[in-house]
Amino acid sequence: MKRRKVLLTVTGVTSDFGETDDAMRLITTGTLTGENNKWKLRYEENQPDTKEKRKVTMTMDDGVVTMARDGSWGTNMVFRQGRRFETNYNTPFGAFGMGIFPTQVDYKVDESGDGEIALKYQLDIQGQFTSVNDLKISFSANKQA
Repeated sequence: MKRRKVLLTVTGVTSDFGETDDAMRLITTGTLTGENNKWKLRYEENQPDTKEKRKVTMTMDDGVVTMARDGSWGTNMVFRQGRRFETNYNTPFGAFGMGIFPTQVDYKVDESGDGEIALKYQLDIQGQFTSVNDLKISFSANKQA
């Protein structure tokens, strides 16, 4: 498959200490490249408080999903089911140690460019449990774009 334009919906839900936040939802366009079991999904999102546009690249390969966000406070995360990943999370207030422990890492992409990424993971900041997060990204080949 060559480069395909896709319409995607990103939905995120956070739960902490028995309380669930409202779902965050983003509908946007992006591009999908790849073949076989190696895929890259790229899109832009706006930071709600600063309106800064950030590029997001999701890479799917061999059962592992990586997410790279650029921008002033960019971050990279690696989602491999059952394996903890640690990184620094940069904010306007400084860098914090962040850990993720994925309990679900699924993705599928068909030959037409339709697919989905489903991630569920525990998040901790500075070694303290913060939340359980569900992230779903659905995308389909955008024939109008």
